[in-house]
Amino acid sequence: MLIRSLAVFALLLTPVASPLTAIRPAVAQSQQIAVAELMRATALDEVFTQFGATIAASARAEDISSDEIFLKHWEATAKAVFDAGDLHRRLRKALEGKFSADEQAVLGTFFHSSFGQRMTVLERDAARLEPEAQIAAIAEGQQLVATASVIRQTQIEALMELVSAEISAAMVGQSVRALLLGLSVSHQQGEVTVPWQEIDTQVEAMMPGLLADVGRTQRAMMAYVYRDLTDADLDRYIEFLRTPAAQKFYAVAAYAVGRIVADGMSAFGEAFAARMQSVNV
Repeated sequence: MLIRSLAVFALLLTPVASPLTAIRPAVAQSQQIAVAELMRATALDEVFTQFGATIAASARAEDISSDEIFLKHWEATAKAVFDAGDLHRRLRKALEGKFSADEQAVLGTFFHSSFGQRMTVLERDAARLEPEAQIAAIAEGQQLVATASVIRQTQIEALMELVSAEISAAMVGQSVRALLLGLSVSHQQGEVTVPWQEIDTQVEAMMPGLLADVGRTQRAMMAYVYRDLTDADLDRYIEFLRTPAAQKFYAVAAYAVGRIVADGMSAFGEAFAARMQSVNV
């Protein structure tokens, strides 16, 4: 899935002349609305949609265990802990109140424009690709990267620098953390504990390779998603991505998503261990 590093408050605050004490409720309400629209505009309202299902399916897909009791508890725990609606609510809450009126104006102006709306359509379509379609898109994108002009390659590298892969890296890292958790628990009998320190040491050692894979995938997806844009279009988008408002949102969103998936994985591990403990007693 293409993860975009910038986001937009699509609602411009209306200047008011009322005393500050009288406008605070209206400001809070407008920011809440803006965050919801912002998440939709940037496909962040889709970022957790498949995460729980992916973790739930991973134990069978990766042959972590053939024990149906283990698999049943794994799947039930994943679906409960990684409920997409709850995770998206946490993200929305994390974004609320973080941006000034001026930052909202910069972001909102872009995504209220016809060009900004065009970018929203492109990225929402990318976020909603089914797994098989994603694989095909990445394959096509890899060909596009290999044959791209120097200008387009430079633009993709600029996008990589601005967008980064922090959100994707966080979700990939936590997915691997889940698999290592499953492997460590699957052979335990009696008292079940999660060796988080050992797991995190392994994940840390694997991260350079994972980040390289994430980077290659993201380059390919960018080439695919933006394939019909002109070089001038991409320059216009890159210029917007370089604004302080866009960069601030990226930092806030990336940190928030990273914390949500990390906290969720810790909760998943403890809940799953507790379930397995009850089975082993």
